[in-house]
Amino acid sequence: MSQDTAYQEAFRREKKARQAAEQLLEDKSRELFKLNNELLNTNNKLKEQQSLMLRNEKLATLGTLSAGIAHEINNPLAFVLSNMESLRHYIHSYNALLQLSLQWQNQQSLPSAESDQLQRLLDEQDLVFIQEDTKELFTDTEEGLIRLREIVQNLRHFSHSQDSERAKADLVAGLNSTLKILQSELNDRITVNCMIDPLPLADCNPGELNQVFLNLLINAKQALEKTQNPQIFISATSQNDEIIIRIKDNGCGMDEQTCKKVFDPFFTTKPVGQGTGMGLSIVYGIITDHKGVISVTSAQGKGTCFEIRLPVSGTS
Repeated sequence: MSQDTAYQEAFRREKKARQAAEQLLEDKSRELFKLNNELLNTNNKLKEQQSLMLRNEKLATLGTLSAGIAHEINNPLAFVLSNMESLRHYIHSYNALLQLSLQWQNQQSLPSAESDQLQRLLDEQDLVFIQEDTKELFTDTEEGLIRLREIVQNLRHFSHSQDSERAKADLVAGLNSTLKILQSELNDRITVNCMIDPLPLADCNPGELNQVFLNLLINAKQALEKTQNPQIFISATSQNDEIIIRIKDNGCGMDEQTCKKVFDPFFTTKPVGQGTGMGLSIVYGIITDHKGVISVTSAQGKGTCFEIRLPVSGTS
């Protein structure tokens, strides 16, 4: 082998080895880049899951606190309402006495000195106005206390046992209490139309299903932010040992691809930082855990409808 031939052979081997090394480096770099991206995605998901777990723990703690606070408020509230009823009877007796005094005065049945003294008392204390105003004051106060009692009852119902135990529960009461909890969120801008039939008691975890109703109603509210004449439609009925609940809005709607992914964990159409993408995934998990089915139909610009089907007995 001549010196030139040996040189060319060595050059080819060196070139081949260099190309193999470069290809190996490129392959490893791509593999490392891919693994790094997967690691970043996994890390981000772990952070989101940790955040979600912390939020759920806070929600569970909040539920426990709400139940405790509602219990503590409920006892003195019962006393106040009872005392208000007693005061109403007392005021009725006072008004009867005042009316009798006025009647005696008008009939000039009282001696002149006592009649003048009564008239001065009526004028100084404005007793006639007090008599007229007391009824309205009592009515307003009782309405406020009854509203407070309803709020306490809603809190107690909504924060029903946070554990996994099942019990017979009225889903109509759950829907109604969730709507009352969201009353300030929905405000006067959104019209809520309800067609809710009486439902059989369902074997379920009421707290979890209340969370489902809450998530779906909040989703509907967010979909209606830019809608003229925003409306939410809620229907509930039962057929063949199955409870069917639909929550529908006339909001922005979703395209077909979005509908297919809407129950996927971490999928969200909201801007970064405004949603975890776990709300509907949690809903799906709760309904599935209850041996039920949840589906979605939607069209862009026409709105979205979520349909929940739950077995009455809690078994398939």
